[in-house]
Amino acid sequence: MESLQDILGKRDFTPPDEIAAVKEFISRRYHSPSRVQVVRDALIVRVPSSALAATLQLEQRRLIEACRITKKLIIRTGR
Repeated sequence: MESLQDILGKRDFTPPDEIAAVKEFISRRYHSPSRVQVVRDALIVRVPSSALAATLQLEQRRLIEACRITKKLIIRTGR
């Protein structure tokens, strides 16, 4: 039986490049903070205002292309 250290030692815990790209895109373009989280096959982006979330929904295709997102993109409002 493998120990927990052996199991976790094999995993790669480095965040994907998409996270940094999305944060930089939102920060540079809209001067607003954001939180990005990877959950299984989805990328969840949280922004502080509903107006920004709606704008990102409208520009979703541009965001996907600029940041080379391969996962499903979910945009949410809140902290």
